[in-house]
Amino acid sequence: MELNRLACAINNFGMFGHNGNNPGAYWPKPLRNYYIFGAGIWIGCIQNNDTLVACGYEANSGLSEMVPTLCRYWRSGYTDSLDRIYVYPGDWPPPRSRFPMAPISPRSERDFFCCFSDSDPSRHYPNDRPIGIDVALTVYAFNDSIARDFIFFKYELFNFNPYPINDIYFGIQLDGDVGQYRDDMGGLIRNKLFFIGTDTIRVKNTGFIYDSDGVEQPGQFWQGGTPGAVAISFLASSVQENISSYRLWTIENDPRNDQERYQMMASNTFDSIDEIPGDKRFLIASGPFDLLPESSACFYYALIASPYSPSDTTGLATTAYWAERVFRERLGIEEEVKSPKEDYGLSLYPNPFRSILTINSFSGSAITIDVYNASGQLVKSIKGLSPIHWNARDEGGKILPRGLYFLRIETPKERIRKKVLFRR
Repeated sequence: MELNRLACAINNFGMFGHNGNNPGAYWPKPLRNYYIFGAGIWIGCIQNNDTLVACGYEANSGLSEMVPTLCRYWRSGYTDSLDRIYVYPGDWPPPRSRFPMAPISPRSERDFFCCFSDSDPSRHYPNDRPIGIDVALTVYAFNDSIARDFIFFKYELFNFNPYPINDIYFGIQLDGDVGQYRDDMGGLIRNKLFFIGTDTIRVKNTGFIYDSDGVEQPGQFWQGGTPGAVAISFLASSVQENISSYRLWTIENDPRNDQERYQMMASNTFDSIDEIPGDKRFLIASGPFDLLPESSACFYYALIASPYSPSDTTGLATTAYWAERVFRERLGIEEEVKSPKEDYGLSLYPNPFRSILTINSFSGSAITIDVYNASGQLVKSIKGLSPIHWNARDEGGKILPRGLYFLRIETPKERIRKKVLFRR
């Protein structure tokens, strides 16, 4: 992707800003100064008491555990010509026959779309195994002076397994090399007000890496200018309102296995600026959440490059503020992150639930609910006026085991089937 002042390599292996030994992300044009060595997604979960993390980018090896095809196709290899990156204008729209989740209409002046998954066991590190999750990535970019220093990423996670995926954390790891990698620093704007002239702006959930001394240090890919900062800003999600952790570390402290990576994602820790320059990486993560069978979750981020002074984050904050404004005003995705979702005048919440499930119908009439377990056995029947509260007990009053349950809900106008996850 190369538009406006920011260029970033995009691929369909779960990573971005990485292009082998060549600079994969640079800013500002025309200087082509190197800003990212590599970045990519991490997806962690717990399955059958086993901790799993699918890495779209592993900083030490530069490799990915993702493959450029959906889980249903990977056994046939990665040679299908349809498993590629689609770019608007030109190669658009992506074929829905191959990708049911593909967009039809573009939303920016340069949309990118691709899919990948963690399905191939041979791509995983020793003693690891796949989660079995599909990811659709859409990148949006605008070609004007307001949006010249950022692009947007939409990640949509899909669970097409017949079982739920529990305790998921999703995040982006970034290894930023701003100028010379040896003296990089990093930080987090978690939730802060900035006063710019007579205006007051609020910036949230923005992790960044910058050059510690702010002085030009020519290197292999450095072509002059003053080093700035590269940042990832969490913007919105269908399952999370904020980030759940931000971790900042040096190459010597890289997590080495799935357990260490998952602990980092689930740590509920927000690292501040490290006082010692070094080869810095960061992880910005959200969770936990669950994905029921045939369900999905969306996450939106901005990749930002900005002028930066170690003594003043106002420039970066201003760019992050404009990134969020452009995201809200131009992409218009509010309907995709609202919760709880309503179907047929019906809502179930919370889902997953731990004690009480509330079924709310707006028809005003009596409804009938039959609850079935994962084996198809009827375990509970309920009839009454909305709202109806189910306490996860069977007909005999015994609490049911945790797991997936299927509801057949009958109203005067509809017969609806829903899935709910009970977590004791």
